[in-house]
Amino acid sequence: MASNSSLPRPVRMTEEDLLTAWEVISPHGDDVLTKSQLLDSLRLFFPHITARDVKQLVGPGNLSLDKLRELLFHTQTPDSAFTDPNWEAFKIIDPHGTGYVEMNVLKRLLMQLPGVDMIDDDDVEFLHKLVDVDGDGRISFRDWAQVGSWAPDVELPSEALRKLMLEKLAKEGVERM
Repeated sequence: MASNSSLPRPVRMTEEDLLTAWEVISPHGDDVLTKSQLLDSLRLFFPHITARDVKQLVGPGNLSLDKLRELLFHTQTPDSAFTDPNWEAFKIIDPHGTGYVEMNVLKRLLMQLPGVDMIDDDDVEFLHKLVDVDGDGRISFRDWAQVGSWAPDVELPSEALRKLMLEKLAKEGVERM
């Protein structure tokens, strides 16, 4: 078993990260979000979040970019705020803190993302092979953290399979890029 030193180190949260977070929770470009709007946005990532949770997070009033900045950097300056993005992402897909994620949970969360219309069983199997680094049949934080730190071995399709895939795409009217 690898030591903790093999896990990615926390990175500094920047103003650009803050602006990206705001774009995600305020996709329509609003300057201020009501707690209800914030709840709707956060439910994409945290399906079990409640209005009470949002009220505790935001405190009195609505949420603006400045208030988000203050909440995130409340006792720190942006230059000294560190976080581990892998851990933060893993907490989203493991909301109950079990330490492991089932593929059906990951699939459900991915289906809630804007622009994702369908994920079939082949997609789930591919994701499972990609993310379950240690091959134990479940996704742990260690698996999750390693996905971003190395290029996994992905089996390339045989020439025959590639030809069949291209024929299928051609039948569906998809042009080759």
